[in-house]
Amino acid sequence: IEEMNPGELLEFMDENQECLVVDVREPSEYFGDMGHIKGSLHIPLMELKDNLDKLRTENRKLIFVCNSGERSYYACSFLKDQGIEDVVNLRGGMIQWHLSGLDVEYEE
Repeated sequence: IEEMNPGELLEFMDENQECLVVDVREPSEYFGDMGHIKGSLHIPLMELKDNLDKLRTENRKLIFVCNSGERSYYACSFLKDQGIEDVVNLRGGMIQWHLSGLDVEYEE
């Protein structure tokens, strides 16, 4: 499974509009203290199966993020098993994103 670190992802997002960041954390995490990546789509991991059609229709690279990179890695693996190939895992997740000093968005 392809992985990017936060700096690589930020650069990729700046250069390429053909990507979608999908955050698979629970709502309490997505809307919580760590915030989320601006423009990300929130689909909790346990709801991925119910959203396959939505993800399958995206004609762009899907980049998955969670807190540490473990759940998002699982999400990438699951989607590959479902025939969705163009997936990337954010190595280190939101923890590494914060440690890299990158911006996040907060919503109520």
